Amino acid sequence: MARSGMGNLILRLRRMADDAGTAVWDNDMLQTVLDEHKLHVWHEPLEMERADTSASTYEYKRFHSRWGDLEEDTSGTAYFQVQDSAGAQRGTATYTADYVRGMLMMAADQEGTALYLTGWSYDLNGAAADLWRERAAKTSSYYDVWMGEHRLSRNQWTKQCLEMAHEFERKARAETARQWTHGVFEHD
Repeated sequence: MARSGMGNLILRLRRMADDAGTAVWDNDMLQTVLDEHKLHVWHEPLEMERADTSASTYEYKRFHSRWGDLEEDTSGTAYFQVQDSAGAQRGTATYTADYVRGMLMMAADQEGTALYLTGWSYDLNGAAADLWRERAAKTSSYYDVWMGEHRLSRNQWTKQCLEMAHEFERKARAETARQWTHGVFEHD
């Protein structure tokens, strides 16, 4: 069963993959695809935004992460945590989160307080590209049919799926890989 904090991400992914109405994928399948495109954000220092409240006073309530499309905190601390520099966890009653944009609005002024985010960020574009490639694979056996003057060009669907996969892949996060070496290479 899909995690409760994935509901918004799954809904948005469905729209990107044109999976509304009669669903091609169930929520568990979509969560699996999303999990293949997740990034663990670990103790990220949040950027504090200064807001002027008058000509001579200001407050710090808004905080920004570099990452968006975060898994929502529906269970307290399982997939999304906000801590201060002493390691004290901030409860969900002390802030409102915009998980899509990676923003927090604190209930009280946080001047002088550093806040850190731990959670999971998802690459919806990368996941959508995978789903469109999967659709293309399912339609690869489609063929054109001619009957007199009537023509059905079913292979256009495969082409369209691959074009959509390419479009989402262009918008996806860059992937990095660590190069590993094994043993010692010796020359003669």
